[in-house]
Amino acid sequence: MVEFFTGAQPLAADETDPDRMIERIHQLDRSEVIDRVLLGYSSTWPHNHATAPFALAVSEKFAPIVAHRPGVMPPVAAARYFATLDVLARGRLAINVVVGGSDKDLRRESDDLPKAERYRRAVEYLDVVRRTWTSTEPFDHHGEYYTAEAVKITTRPVQGQVPIFMGGESDDAVDFGARHADLYMLWGEPFAGTRERIERVGAAAEAYHRKIPFSLSLRLFLGDTDDDAWAQARAVERQIAENSGRFLRSSSSDTSVGRQRALALTDEELHDDCFWTGLTKLLGGFANSQALVGTEERILDTLGTYRDLGIDAFLVTTGAEASWDPALEGFLARAKKELA
Repeated sequence: MVEFFTGAQPLAADETDPDRMIERIHQLDRSEVIDRVLLGYSSTWPHNHATAPFALAVSEKFAPIVAHRPGVMPPVAAARYFATLDVLARGRLAINVVVGGSDKDLRRESDDLPKAERYRRAVEYLDVVRRTWTSTEPFDHHGEYYTAEAVKITTRPVQGQVPIFMGGESDDAVDFGARHADLYMLWGEPFAGTRERIERVGAAAEAYHRKIPFSLSLRLFLGDTDDDAWAQARAVERQIAENSGRFLRSSSSDTSVGRQRALALTDEELHDDCFWTGLTKLLGGFANSQALVGTEERILDTLGTYRDLGIDAFLVTTGAEASWDPALEGFLARAKKELA
């Protein structure tokens, strides 16, 4: 069955009252269609290592995808943290490993490795994390980036290993994902690009004797008519344009292949039937700015085509903040039935 994820920043910028965060978590917890919630990572955001366990404590079904940067903590410490969190989550945890596209953002946390080296380090990092989760005997590790001795933990993940989600467009990202990803997360692209990405990553995974499912990230603008949907999309476009400093956008220092690929799509505003790049251009290629605009029938048909291409899950948001809106609940319930 197709799964639906969404994204959330449980604690808003400068927010000091957790009551509103609790309301947002309860709203997501009540959803019958959202399977997982991505808690993103940035060196300037509230730390998801704090918000994730808090959200779990005040919810019943909330299933977080906790974004995590290799290098923020040593791999054995990370393995122990996420094993403990998976127990507290009753096995509902997943990890989104993000190597990072903005050098500026990484340097804020004292990480100055070049990107190619960050991927080499990440491979070693996850090798150690997975071995820590699964080894029945203490072990030593002496690698290029990490050294650890007599490694063992007493609390292991409920799931055996916590699922690793990741994405990325570069050759290094594809190879990293082929080795370690349990789900490969794609930014929204038109059908042709999505097909190409699935085939490329799938072939790389086969070389490691693995098969990887895929997710696709999209903002949805739904209307009773196409005109209504476009009115909503244009209103959000104006809102962002008139308050540009308020909304997250990609930094010019972000040299990631994914950002360049996203920006290349903005030469045309509309692709396929209803794939819209207006917000992608406005936000400088920012992740999850690609959108579908139209009626339920039009968007459902588009999601069905992506499903046929090999997409197993969709990370859906809406609005200027790229957030969850309960108004999507009914449509996604229908989509779950028809896209199964």
